Amino acid sequence: MDIRHRFSARPTGLRAVRGLLLRLRLWLSARLWALCAAPARRRLRAGVPGLRRITCGPARLYGRTVAAYTAADAAADDLEQVCALMEAAGVPYFLVPAEQGAGTPRPVVGVEESHRGAVLAQAARHLARTAGYVGAVGPDGAVTAAVLWADGRLPRALRRAPVLRTGVVRLGPGGQVLTGLETGCDLEFWRYGRELGRDPGHLTVPGSRLADDFGPALVAPRRNAVSEVLPDTARQPATVTADVTTAPATATAATPMAPRRRVPTFAAFAEPGIDEVCFPVDVVYTWVDGDDPAMAVKRRAHQVLSDNVIAGRETGASRYTSHDELRYALRSLEMYAGFVRHVYLVTDSQVPAWLDPEAAGLTVVDHRDILPADALPVFNSHAIESRLHRIPGLSEHYLYFNDDVFINRPVGAGHFFHGSGIARIPLSPLKLGAGAPHPLEPAPNSAGKNAREVIRRFHGRYATHKSLHTPHPQLLSVMREMEGLGIEELERTSYSRFRSTADVAPASTLHHHWAIATGRAVPADYRFRYVELGTPDMRRRLARLAAGDDVDFFCLNDVDTDPADRAAAQAAIGAFLERKYPFPSRFERRARGGPYPVASPREAARGALGRRAARAGRTALGRGARGTRGAHGARGEAPAAGPAGAAATVSAATTPATPARLTRPAN
Repeated sequence: MDIRHRFSARPTGLRAVRGLLLRLRLWLSARLWALCAAPARRRLRAGVPGLRRITCGPARLYGRTVAAYTAADAAADDLEQVCALMEAAGVPYFLVPAEQGAGTPRPVVGVEESHRGAVLAQAARHLARTAGYVGAVGPDGAVTAAVLWADGRLPRALRRAPVLRTGVVRLGPGGQVLTGLETGCDLEFWRYGRELGRDPGHLTVPGSRLADDFGPALVAPRRNAVSEVLPDTARQPATVTADVTTAPATATAATPMAPRRRVPTFAAFAEPGIDEVCFPVDVVYTWVDGDDPAMAVKRRAHQVLSDNVIAGRETGASRYTSHDELRYALRSLEMYAGFVRHVYLVTDSQVPAWLDPEAAGLTVVDHRDILPADALPVFNSHAIESRLHRIPGLSEHYLYFNDDVFINRPVGAGHFFHGSGIARIPLSPLKLGAGAPHPLEPAPNSAGKNAREVIRRFHGRYATHKSLHTPHPQLLSVMREMEGLGIEELERTSYSRFRSTADVAPASTLHHHWAIATGRAVPADYRFRYVELGTPDMRRRLARLAAGDDVDFFCLNDVDTDPADRAAAQAAIGAFLERKYPFPSRFERRARGGPYPVASPREAARGALGRRAARAGRTALGRGARGTRGAHGARGEAPAAGPAGAAATVSAATTPATPARLTRPAN
């Protein structure tokens, strides 16, 4: 696995000097521009309350405080603004399929170069009294220079840039930057082949080889996902629904969407790509209130009867201590994973006091509805993982989350699955090690070694790597196949009340290597950050995440925090998460003062739809439990996280849109 991107190599010698001089030049030009634009910016501040000065690299801009935020709605609003500009200016435009890669997805609009003057003039008039920015986009997709539309006449570099980006810097209630120059809508100026003096370097096929077709063809200023050259015969008009890359693969009544506009494009740009995910993807969280006195008493009573020999950290207090992670994990999901169809929360007769069990797109599932009656109560995440595939209505492709795993920036379903349905597996560069399981080694190692024996026995392959602390792509068919084979280790794990050195890790090592061995998954590169609570470098790692670390996911893992350090660690985590994810998700109950504020009519419409939508199933679970660790003893293990204990009757859905009684599966 290539993990070189996790280590930043510093340029040296002449390259470093050139980089320093370039940054100095950009900084000086940005400061000079800010001085020249000062009168216009004073007028803007006087006319638009609530603006804050912010710095994005060398650029000094203004940010606008918003009252709610999701990446999907922000992208839709940015695109809407550009489409409205084009239509007001009477300029024909088309949606361009952006080239996919790591980082933030954004909409891209193309126009002919001949319309540049009209577009910029209309934007200057329309956005002069807003905090909207415009920036020149470099070859690597980053903004090289940016100013405010309110500044007046654009600098020459922006007036001539082949690709511009326009948008708004959105701020949270504490002034934190939610979206910077990496978001917005890109505006590409396409030219005719006959206007180009020489072939651009980004063309897959040089124009000189296209004979007479190249002259009248429209040529893109950079690469895209389909074609950089559009011959006259290929410019057949079409329209698409502007969902960018973060919209759900399948929208249902349980996961309502704000209306998306139809956007003009060309037929070649309107078809789904060969690797585009078009199937539904669900999410499963496991959670337990370890601070609940009744739960603690039940756990201790069964612990006394347990003869498991395993390290104390695997069943210690840190495994069940609450940092309110689930609340913020769900916020991160709603903010950055708009493709998710439905969320299932697996619990042990509990729900957090802040959770709304009737929320649109949420189903609460009890342990006794997926686990054998004689296996309950259970305090082992591995046991719970072994039966997640029995959740009624769960999609074939789903993601399994520990509640201490968070999404750091917008992601799409393509991060986890290929368009063919093959899963992209987050294997770790760390090894399981050789030899038999040992009670003092980390639980993921023991469970991984046992899973390795299963893989060796059935497939003749030797598994070597652990899994990362990230979301885990799951295939329902893989789990059903393994259960149907009556694998002794898997069956034993289902009845393992506490973590044991005899467990397998069903949702990580076992599932992942089985799927790889049978051609249904491939290893993939996941950008993530791991933070262990209570360690000396915890605050430094949190600061890096707060500053905008270049990762898609991060894990805040409480392995075995010293009791003396627990209060300080919890305070640091709470402050970090509240600033990182400041807005309540639709899964939370309304505040007593009334509904949550909304930032725009789009967001207001989305919230209203969500509140009116019928939740698939109702739960009779007790209320008042405090939110705590989402995995019964799965903290510290990449794969698992799970609840514990006895059960209450739960209603769930056979499909997310059709209420039905959740029946206990036959054992």
